[in-house]
Amino acid sequence: MMGKIEKAIQLAMEECKKEYGQDAKLKEGEAIVTVFNDGVVIIGVNNSKLNAKVLFGEPYRVDFNIRS
Repeated sequence: MMGKIEKAIQLAMEECKKEYGQDAKLKEGEAIVTVFNDGVVIIGVNNSKLNAKVLFGEPYRVDFNIRS
């Protein structure tokens, strides 16, 4: 299982670099979210440490705008 989680983290970081450039790095308090077929990975930086949270299952989809 750890091999799959490590691969998911790698793929998430690759997607981040595609969007923000190869030099992209997360800063303190920032996070990215990647939705996979059967789960979600949240990668962030807290206390200068890279943290990853893996949530299995499909996320709930709600038709609602948080930012606007």
